[in-house]
Amino acid sequence: MATRTFPTLKAFYYLEHFHEMLEFVQTNCAELLGPADHRYIAEFKELEREEQGLLVRLANRKGQFYRRQDLCYSEIPDCDAVCSQLTFKGFFRQVCHEDFPGLVTSLKKSDLLDLIANTGESTKGLTSLKKAQVLDLVLQHCRLEDIEDLDEWVAETREEEREFLQFLFFGRQNDGVQAFALRDLGIVRTRSDAEAFKARFRDREDALNAWFYSRLNDDLRVASGEVLLEMARECKDWPVYENSDRFDHSIARLGAKLERSKALDAALSVYQLSNLHPARERRARLLYAAGERDAVEELLKEIIEAPSCDDELLFATDFSRRKFGGKRLGMLTEMLRSAPVIKVDEAFRDSAERAAASHYREQGWRTYFTENSLWNVLFGLVFWDELLNEGALVSVNEFDWRPVQLLDGSFAEHQAEAIAKKLKFFGSSQRAEVLELISKVFNAHYGTANALFRWRRMDEQIITDFLKQASLPACAQILKRVATDRRANISGFPDLLLVKDGQVKFLEVKGEGDQIRRQQLVQLTALESAGFDVGVVRVEWYVDPAQEYVVVDIETTGGRSEHHRITEIGAVKVKNGEIVDRYETLINPERKIPANITTLTGISDAMVADAPLFPEIAEEFREFVGEAIFVAHSAKFDYGFIRQEFDRMGERFRRPTLCTVVAMRKFFPGLESYKLARLSEEFEISLERHHRALCDAEATAHLLMLINEKRLKA
Repeated sequence: MATRTFPTLKAFYYLEHFHEMLEFVQTNCAELLGPADHRYIAEFKELEREEQGLLVRLANRKGQFYRRQDLCYSEIPDCDAVCSQLTFKGFFRQVCHEDFPGLVTSLKKSDLLDLIANTGESTKGLTSLKKAQVLDLVLQHCRLEDIEDLDEWVAETREEEREFLQFLFFGRQNDGVQAFALRDLGIVRTRSDAEAFKARFRDREDALNAWFYSRLNDDLRVASGEVLLEMARECKDWPVYENSDRFDHSIARLGAKLERSKALDAALSVYQLSNLHPARERRARLLYAAGERDAVEELLKEIIEAPSCDDELLFATDFSRRKFGGKRLGMLTEMLRSAPVIKVDEAFRDSAERAAASHYREQGWRTYFTENSLWNVLFGLVFWDELLNEGALVSVNEFDWRPVQLLDGSFAEHQAEAIAKKLKFFGSSQRAEVLELISKVFNAHYGTANALFRWRRMDEQIITDFLKQASLPACAQILKRVATDRRANISGFPDLLLVKDGQVKFLEVKGEGDQIRRQQLVQLTALESAGFDVGVVRVEWYVDPAQEYVVVDIETTGGRSEHHRITEIGAVKVKNGEIVDRYETLINPERKIPANITTLTGISDAMVADAPLFPEIAEEFREFVGEAIFVAHSAKFDYGFIRQEFDRMGERFRRPTLCTVVAMRKFFPGLESYKLARLSEEFEISLERHHRALCDAEATAHLLMLINEKRLKA
């Protein structure tokens, strides 16, 4: 196979890209630029090449503050001299006392701990804190003078002007110009078919409003403590722009962070500033927790009379039923508990949806895994001309493939007449005419890049089968919902579509431990209101005594499979209620084992130094598992690590799984703890070498046997 080669990027390639971006903004976003923006562009262009280059290099880094010694780039031989020139020309300055909060916010956690140590304070016990917590301590106890190399720091003075220009192009905070390089390397496809380019924002006020909230939400992401409380005091003065929900979204985010930090009074005062979801829901819940029943009842009535969205109406109706209507269970729980149960062979444990599909195929149904794809594809095909035909090929830039009217939320407004016409055709035409339209669009545009859906040949078959049986007026109702507010209707649709003898049924499938999400209930309700047959089905597994299980436990260097590695695998094979085989090996993780992990497991670097690498034992482990069901105590952890190791090898490892934590909670409810050690003590299971893989696997196997005894009797 031929090796793919990429073009070489020349020196200062990024500077050419920045100039390309500036030219685009000046040409296509001229009405969004103010005098300061024009002045920045002119003065930037007057700088020397290396000065421009250093500023653009900083465009790919976060923050305003930089150590001179960290600014090292091969194409700029004397960065220190360039820094001095940029200081002279007003693009850099020395840091001052007012810069302290912003400067320390840009530091890494290790630098913050060093700063605390510089004051003579002990950092013992601080390493386990989150960065935001350490930052709070620094802001409380440290000063600018505590920074040892203070003279080395410079502040970029005009980064907001530069970042605003980048924001006009990309629409996101802190986006550099890497996308241009990826384009030149052939890694990113760009939209060269657009007929024209349109500014991302309606006018300058809209752009400034979006820019304010982009920076605000970036600050919110890292804010904690007093900073959050200060935001709560100031948020009433945040700008509001007509036909924009940015204010309400940011209010909801701030309120949620205040709740997590236990500042409930401040959170409530913040939520009171918004009349959209989810702020009113959070107000109702906080007021109810505070005993304000009359205020809650009044607020719920207000929401039910004028809900801001279906999700909010569902909440208010459900909350009112439970808190003031005498209903013990919530609607979601009630729906799940009343759902019919189908018993399926455990061989399908890796997918409840696949199990349900197999069950209904045996009953003569044609089953399709549609979930959100059916309505996304159907929406794209029906409104292809309005969104993606030659007259509609307007883009905000060459990198954004989304139809611009979906991007700015104006599709329903600007295409109201065309939408109404299409929906009328769809709901009142002969079935053959609708099928002909869908087939014509699908085959004429198959493979055309778009941001609406991914082309699959099977979708034409699914949609054709669906439309031959379904009520077309009912389809038109759902398409109207999607066209009116696609963002709210892009997800939550049921897992399966069933078709048989003129019947169409949508099914949401739930396995053990699954819950119905509110958005799913919203879409189930919408489909039912349109006239579709909808339902929820629960999948439970029947026990075959002869079924093989492999119970696995692993030890690792840390908790996240994408960053850490396995140090030991222990596994036992269970059949007919007995352990019939064992597997155990240490694994060299190709990295140091943290001291706290060694303390926990007893596995040291020396012990794994001569152990095999995972690829060296992968095949024998796969053979040991065979066709068995993969079992673990907290299966998501163990199974996730095993899959990740195979993924690193470019191989696929997929097995049906059973989690003994979930199963023990179900069959042995009410226990004080479901940790392996406590369960082993409760049921008198030997656990002599806890946190060693084989010992833990054997203890988990005995839990599995207890679980299966209960399941066989159920």
